[in-house]
Amino acid sequence: MTSGINMKSNFVVVIPSYNARLSIKMSISKILTHVPSARIIVVDDNSPDGTGRIVSRLSERDKRIVLLKRGSKSGRGSAVIAGFKEGLKNNKNIYFIEMDADLCHDPQYIPTLLKIALNADVVIASRYLPKSKIIGWTFKRKLMSFAMNHFARLLLGIPIHDYTDGFRCYSRRAVELIVNHEFKSRGYVVLSEIAYLCYKRNMIFAEIPIEFHFSNFGKSNLNINEVKEALKTIITLPFSIK
Repeated sequence: MTSGINMKSNFVVVIPSYNARLSIKMSISKILTHVPSARIIVVDDNSPDGTGRIVSRLSERDKRIVLLKRGSKSGRGSAVIAGFKEGLKNNKNIYFIEMDADLCHDPQYIPTLLKIALNADVVIASRYLPKSKIIGWTFKRKLMSFAMNHFARLLLGIPIHDYTDGFRCYSRRAVELIVNHEFKSRGYVVLSEIAYLCYKRNMIFAEIPIEFHFSNFGKSNLNINEVKEALKTIITLPFSIK
């Protein structure tokens, strides 16, 4: 089943990047090792560390790689949406994967995401299923993330366990919905808003267990302001999306 997906080349991987110079080349290499037929769109927010130049050189040698360069840092959510819009220009793209550039998301799970996506609109690589593992986070970071996800599940009621991990596969119809919605939130909580929008529009959800490795390249931006915004967004979502 998965090999058939690979042969069809009917999916695109969108990677938002900002100052990912140390990991972006390895991340792209691993994706193409696990799924050689992938098309990759890297959306770089004018990284001062030269991430865009690295991707540009890679794209010159490999037509599977596309650089979408933006003028300034405008947030992960809008970067992913920009990549989705670019991917929608190709009618062959039926599935859209988003993942981070820092190797926290292991490309080995992409074939499984695609396989499950044959029967779902949103497939989440979940850190909170019984068989999942989180490696490299402090106890405090794990507790904050778990509490936030539990709070979102109580208020939003989407039948998923992980509301805030940005390693997902979407159907084309889900992406067409997402790119035409005006999102109010920034930061990682936009992932909850996307999930809730898809849920209210009767999209089919699924999850797969993963090992989430907080790599040496990863950087946790979770702070009190992010938490406040997340709580506010989650509380207001049922009123803003009908």
